[in-house]
Amino acid sequence: MIDLADAIALVERTARPLPARRQRLAAAAGAMLAEDVLADVDSPPWDRAMMDGFAIRSADMAGRGDDAIEFDVVLDLAAGDTTARTVASGACARIMTGAPVPPGADAVIPIESALDGTAGARAGARVRLREPRFRAGQHVGRRGAAFRAGQPVLRAGCRLTPAAIGLAAEAGATHVRVSATPRVAILSTGSELVPVEAIPAHGRTRNSNGPMIASAVERLGAEPIPLGIAVDRAEAIRAAVAQGLAADVLVLSGGVSAGDLDLVPSIFSACGVEQVFHKVRLKPGKPVWFGQFDRGDAAPRTLVFGLPGNPASSLVCFELFVRPALAILAGRPAKQWHLPRVRGVLTGAARSASDRPVYLPCRLVGDAASRGIEPLPWTGSSDLASLAIADGLVVIEAGQRAEPGGEVEAVVFPYGGLPR
Repeated sequence: MIDLADAIALVERTARPLPARRQRLAAAAGAMLAEDVLADVDSPPWDRAMMDGFAIRSADMAGRGDDAIEFDVVLDLAAGDTTARTVASGACARIMTGAPVPPGADAVIPIESALDGTAGARAGARVRLREPRFRAGQHVGRRGAAFRAGQPVLRAGCRLTPAAIGLAAEAGATHVRVSATPRVAILSTGSELVPVEAIPAHGRTRNSNGPMIASAVERLGAEPIPLGIAVDRAEAIRAAVAQGLAADVLVLSGGVSAGDLDLVPSIFSACGVEQVFHKVRLKPGKPVWFGQFDRGDAAPRTLVFGLPGNPASSLVCFELFVRPALAILAGRPAKQWHLPRVRGVLTGAARSASDRPVYLPCRLVGDAASRGIEPLPWTGSSDLASLAIADGLVVIEAGQRAEPGGEVEAVVFPYGGLPR
C-alpha cells in the first residue's frame, strides 16, 4: 500500500499525451488545437462596405460640413458583385453591406444620410447626401484589417469554440490537427449486478457504476465505450478485459479487493497488464489498482484502472486518479489535471481515520472570505445519495483532528451538487 500523493504522482508520470490527429473542422468542436491555424487569405480579402449606402471619394466630402452634395450614381453593387469601373470625383456607387468598394471610392455614406427622397437612387440617377460628421474612409472594412494571409489566427492549445470554428473556416482551414480524444472502455464486474433497466431480485443490485463513470468520462471530453457487466468468473472478466485493452484507457470497477471473488488483479496480470500500484492509503478507495498495457505496433500504452466496486469509492478514485490521466492524455496543461481545492472552516463533525486521509461528501457555505465546509451525513462507500448533493469532498488528513471550527481543505466538484 502506498501513500496517496505517491499514487497520484505515479499516474502523472505514467500517462503521456496521445499523438495529435488531423480532423475535419466541422467535427472538431470542443477539441484542443495541436498546431496553429494559418490564414490562406487576407480578411477582409478586399476593402468592403460595412453599411448599406453610397461609396464615394473622401476628397469629395472633405470640409463640406452640413452642406448637401449631389452625386451621380454610376454603379449598383450588391454583396458578391465586382467591378473594374473607377468611381470618379462627383460620382458614387450604390453599395450594399459586404460588397467590395469599387476603385476610386474609399468611404461609404449610409443610406439614411440621403436627402429629398433620393435614398432609392440607383445607377443613372442622382443622390443628395449630407454627412456633418464625415470621416475619411468611414464605414469601409480595410483589406487585412482582421488578419493577413500566412498569419496564425488560432494558436496551438486553444479550445475550438463555435467562434473559433468560424474563424478557422474564414481562414480557409478545412481540417485541423487537434489533441486526440481519449477512448475509455468502461467495465463493471460482479455477479450481483443487473442492468439499469432491470428490477433487481433479492441479492442483486443495479449497475450504477457504468452510467456514472461514463458520464464522468464524457464530461471530461473523452469518449466512453461501455462494455457492460462481467460476472465473477475468470473467463468472462478476461474476455471483457481483452476487449477493453484496445482502448486508450480501461476503467474497471469491482473485483480489486481481497475477497474470494476479487479476481481482477490476477486477470490483469494474465492479460499482460503491468501493475504500477495496488492499494492506496485512502478512504474510501483503498483497493484501487493502476497499471499499463503495451499494445505494440507503436500504439500508445493503454492505462488500466481497477476501481473499487462500491459506487462512492469508485467515483472518488475516478476523480483522484482517472481525471488527471485523461487530462494528460488529452494534452491539457498541468493546471487542468486535478479538481480545484479550497480551504475553509469545518462546520460539523467528520469521521477520520488515523492511518489514511479521508474524503467525505461536503457542502461549501459562505464566500471565499469566510468559507465554511459542511460535512454531509454519509453511510459509507456505497452511499451515492450524499455525493449527489455534495459540492465536493472534505479532506481529513491522516491523524488530523476533525473538530468543528478547525481549518480543513476540500476538493471542489466542477458540476456542483443537487439542491437539497
